[in-house]
Amino acid sequence: MDDLDKFFSKTKNKKGDSANASYYHIVNPSTNIAVVGAEMTHSFFTNVTTITVGTQHALDPLTTIKARANNAGKASALIQHEWRPKSLFTISGEMDTKSIHKSPKVGLALALKP
Repeated sequence: MDDLDKFFSKTKNKKGDSANASYYHIVNPSTNIAVVGAEMTHSFFTNVTTITVGTQHALDPLTTIKARANNAGKASALIQHEWRPKSLFTISGEMDTKSIHKSPKVGLALALKP
């Protein structure tokens, strides 16, 4: 496994009340099409640890899909399309899998850059 296709980092925030570690792996380094990753965050204030895993896949050079889920039951996904250079249209959604009776969140975003 080449060192360029895997990345690991660990940080502590400025106030010192939480620490996190993350890892991501480029599945196909020659095309950079698929990426998987994980992050662990521990809050010293609340003594809660959250583990999040996610993935990203380029459907084509202009369209990307992303998804992630954590151990607290939050799951989210988005599809993002670059319809003009540096201008993005995004549709996203998030739901709490442990509270299925709650309505999921859905979002639309348009980022325009000249």
